[in-house]
Amino acid sequence: MYEPPSLIGRTLTVSEANRVIHDIVSEFFCALSIEGEVSGFRPSQTKHWYFTLKDSAAAIDCAVFRSMQFGMDEPHNGDLVVAKGTLSYYEKTGRMTFVISSMRRKGDGDLQALIEKRKDYYRSLGWFDEEMKKPIPEEISTLGVVTSRTGAAIKDILNIVRRRAPGLKVLLFPAAVQGEGAAEEIAMRIRQANAFSACDLLIVGRGGGSAEDLACFSEPPVIEAIHESEIPIISAVGHEIDHPISDNAADRRAPTPSAAAEIATEAIFTRSSRLRNALFAVNAAMEGMLNSRERRLEAAMHAVREFEKRLIMASSRIPRIDEYGRMLMLRIANAASRLGFAEDRIQSLLAARTMAAERSIAASIGSASAAFSSIMQSRMSALAGCSAACGEGFRKKAEAASARLSAASREIEALSPLAVLRRGYSITEREDGTILRNAGDASPGDILKTRLYDGEIVSIVEDSDELRKRP
Repeated sequence: MYEPPSLIGRTLTVSEANRVIHDIVSEFFCALSIEGEVSGFRPSQTKHWYFTLKDSAAAIDCAVFRSMQFGMDEPHNGDLVVAKGTLSYYEKTGRMTFVISSMRRKGDGDLQALIEKRKDYYRSLGWFDEEMKKPIPEEISTLGVVTSRTGAAIKDILNIVRRRAPGLKVLLFPAAVQGEGAAEEIAMRIRQANAFSACDLLIVGRGGGSAEDLACFSEPPVIEAIHESEIPIISAVGHEIDHPISDNAADRRAPTPSAAAEIATEAIFTRSSRLRNALFAVNAAMEGMLNSRERRLEAAMHAVREFEKRLIMASSRIPRIDEYGRMLMLRIANAASRLGFAEDRIQSLLAARTMAAERSIAASIGSASAAFSSIMQSRMSALAGCSAACGEGFRKKAEAASARLSAASREIEALSPLAVLRRGYSITEREDGTILRNAGDASPGDILKTRLYDGEIVSIVEDSDELRKRP
């Protein structure tokens, strides 16, 4: 046993005095049980709990270190608790602290025993059996909720429903969820929902709290109303560690109100997810098809532009019809002029030779008739030969001119745009004769003339932008 040192007649330093007090406190106050009200609760960054236990006349500082918190509920200001632990005196500051090793709310033990007794009773009636539970419907249009109008539970449920099933109607049956009369009010709301067939599924619950706060969900009126309900019920009371009897009696248990809302909307959310995935797949497929068609359209437009370039280059090499006509007429005029000159020269030569012959005949008149006849015959023969020679020369020149004319005609025909048109091409002109080289040169209302090999087509432009978009 600890023997305190004799302090009579001694003067101690502060350190010596605090050490003596620390040793005495550690020896004699190592296993205390203190009852009091929690006040000034303040968790630290290291997860230790610090607060004060007080009653009407006194208070004591308390600490619950993180390593000792296993199995404890976090206390709240105003909770009446029974704590077990050791007094600790800190020598450096001279402060006394009650270091708690276990703690429970006042009355938890009696209340839990009563709840367990009720569980045994209802279990013996078969109310907790699986075959008694109704399936949770997948197709629901209205979700009923029995909970406090102002509590966090309805807010959590509404948030989940808006996110997962925005089209689902939520009908609130407001009820007190703790305190005197809460059990009777909850039971009345459950029966009210059944009497009016107001919903397809019912969530009964609230957020977390102390055992006393949750006790109404273990009261007989609530358990009996849940058992008699024709509407399937999900019990969503407290947090994961809280298990009132309503969890056993309901058709389905959820650890929190948010989890209950997720269970209620699971089928709707799954269908919505599948629909979103299907829409995403369809959009992706359509986008792929559109991209493929767009690439094909771009390739076709590129081919059209290249064809237009080649057509423009070919058109630039084809002379205009009026220029070609003038050139043809000039060539014909030149050939006719050369033919006229040839005829004139032949006629002049023939006339000169005729005149020479006539002069020779005139000079020979005085000769004898025989000689004249001989000369005359000779001259006539010469004249006939000359005429034949002149005719042959004229014929050859005419044939040469005709050959040149035929060659010129063939060359003109080869260069003629009619030959290009014969191969399947066409030329489109405005009404004033201007040739169109691009679709953008046409305006709505223009009268166009398309020249083909064997005729012409007259058309009116309706929408030039639409024409340019077509492949």
